[in-house]
Amino acid sequence: MNFLQSFPPALMEKCSRLDKLSMYYETSVQLLPGSGWLEAFWDFYEIKDRTQRLIPAEGDFREALRELSGDDVFTPIADLTEALFGTPERVLVFEDDAALRDELEGPDGLGPLFFIFGLMFCEYGDYTLCFISGTNN
Repeated sequence: MNFLQSFPPALMEKCSRLDKLSMYYETSVQLLPGSGWLEAFWDFYEIKDRTQRLIPAEGDFREALRELSGDDVFTPIADLTEALFGTPERVLVFEDDAALRDELEGPDGLGPLFFIFGLMFCEYGDYTLCFISGTNN
């Protein structure tokens, strides 16, 4: 069973609503399980090189999201995230995501014309939200 099938429909709807708004600002949101979420992320995006290390994001959720998506667009995403899900228990980012971004952007990844600026994970206990900032310009 795909991990996405294990989530309640109401949670999937919240994530879909957040993703629709976020995509308008070139930030995707992916729902992941509460435990084993990094492994699920690797599998979902078919990542081959799994050596990247996670570290706590600097500052709080809003500061991390501002860093990820930009000064002028993070507020609507942060407001809806907090309205739908509350404040994350923990926010993590990759210590160095250059190799991972190259793999995701490559011909076997999300697409050769897709550029990724950053990724972060927000833990909520029973699930984790992955925010991916990028563009397909």
